[in-house]
Amino acid sequence: DVVRTASDPPVPPHEALCSLAVGNRRYTKGVGGEIGQSYVLKALAGGGQLPAAVVLGCADSRAPVEIYFDQQPGDLFVLRTAGNTIEGGYGGLLGSAEYAVAVLKTKLIVVTGHTLCGAV
Repeated sequence: DVVRTASDPPVPPHEALCSLAVGNRRYTKGVGGEIGQSYVLKALAGGGQLPAAVVLGCADSRAPVEIYFDQQPGDLFVLRTAGNTIEGGYGGLLGSAEYAVAVLKTKLIVVTGHTLCGAV
């Protein structure tokens, strides 16, 4: 497995989207979804993060974004809020998304949703 850190080049958006689609196919087939290999966490702690995508997801505890896309820690910059809404203004989710794009050089933003969301 490859661990991307801050010293690697940004992931092109088409490559990031393909990785999410392939991971989601593994998830829907009941394969994958194992998160948290210790060597991954150690590499990220020392090497910084380089997420392939920003994912806006619902704060609902039944909607685990990393598992849905079969991604490892460090692969996604996940923003969660009830109802998948994002507002402008200081200190909000928009600022976090801007940080991921401007500072972490993330090239893909994905907005997810789920059925039976009580927030919307």
